[in-house]
Amino acid sequence: LVTDGLPAIALGFEPAEKDIMMQPPRDTKESIFARGLTELILFRGIFLGLSTLAVFTTTLYFTGDVATAKTAAFATLVLTQLIHVFECKSEKRNIFEIPFLNNIALILAVCCSLSMLLAVIYIPALRGIFKTVSLLSSDWTIILGFSFLGPVLASLFISKRRSGRKK
Repeated sequence: LVTDGLPAIALGFEPAEKDIMMQPPRDTKESIFARGLTELILFRGIFLGLSTLAVFTTTLYFTGDVATAKTAAFATLVLTQLIHVFECKSEKRNIFEIPFLNNIALILAVCCSLSMLLAVIYIPALRGIFKTVSLLSSDWTIILGFSFLGPVLASLFISKRRSGRKK
């Protein structure tokens, strides 16, 4: 709740896309989840769950430590959400096509949330409360790899959706 709340609020400060007035208006009877949004939400949700499980099992395999695997899975869950918030900046463009620095509130919110994640992993008093352990760079390699795989696959999904609509 804490790490996802601030970025979600900061999305409200997102500037409108430059071509927004060139788009035809939605039909008043059209659902907000139309135009492939339901499929995209399902895809991202399933991928988020699978990537978290994959990080847990991969970390457990390499370290043999359940506490490290749980902490890595937790970090993956938070980090994928923080990356995903940038994907939410546009319905039509993927994460590699959007401007990152046009919403300073979002950048600050993500940095704050990332700081909170790192605090519960590396500050001893918080580790005890949240039952986390310190992660090594090898753990972060696994976490980052799986966390950034989602936007890559989602961008392919969006590109496929776009090409399907043009036909």
